[in-house]
Amino acid sequence: MNDLHVSNLTSKNRLKQVEEQFRTWELVGGKGVSGKAARGTRFLTISREYGCAGFRIGDALTEVLNSDLPVGQPKWTVYDRKLVDEVCHCHCLSRVLVESLDEQRKYPFSDYITGLFTGEPSTIQIFKKCAESIFQLASNGRVILIGRASALITSKLTGGLHVRIIAPLDWRIKQVAAFENIGLLEDARKRVEKMDKERGKYARDFLGKNLKDPANYDLMLNQQTLGVEGVVKLILQAMAVKQAK
Repeated sequence: MNDLHVSNLTSKNRLKQVEEQFRTWELVGGKGVSGKAARGTRFLTISREYGCAGFRIGDALTEVLNSDLPVGQPKWTVYDRKLVDEVCHCHCLSRVLVESLDEQRKYPFSDYITGLFTGEPSTIQIFKKCAESIFQLASNGRVILIGRASALITSKLTGGLHVRIIAPLDWRIKQVAAFENIGLLEDARKRVEKMDKERGKYARDFLGKNLKDPANYDLMLNQQTLGVEGVVKLILQAMAVKQAK
């Protein structure tokens, strides 16, 4: 599950959006976002605790951000699981290999042995290719990158607004139980704690950073108290502040 709140957009429609954005980038000569827009927020990263919204927030933001764009300009597009598709497409990697990064630690010697006998790239090599794609997407601009430690990977790139969505554990447990049809709250708790741990391990193992560290973000927003609408409004306000600087 990439997002507790599933958007109305289908995977097919999302892929169409990505293809449209790539075509527009090609038409403008691969220059990405320029002018005044380049001086403000060119890309967004959204990190979230398990059980918090990602795609709902991203989709709401793109609807607002794209409403006033001139015809022919690259539109804002949300990347999450389709980012994995792009990585696999660009680097000829197996989807299973890329997704397995969330569940693996970096053991250089065992990676070497695996590569020696199977010809598969090491987890570190795969991560580097993922990071390369994330960085390139952010550089082109008008992308909302959800998860995959995108805030950490793009931290040195100018023009980014980095947001983390949080909520109390008990609230997230109830959200996950309801969405995933988990009958016992204790089982939902185990699920939430497991996913939080795996996401934290991904950032720690490959980047040596703590995903929960507030210093990694421009905004930390509580979804329980603000709701999706409130979170979206505050992100847009933060973008306006950066645009005015």
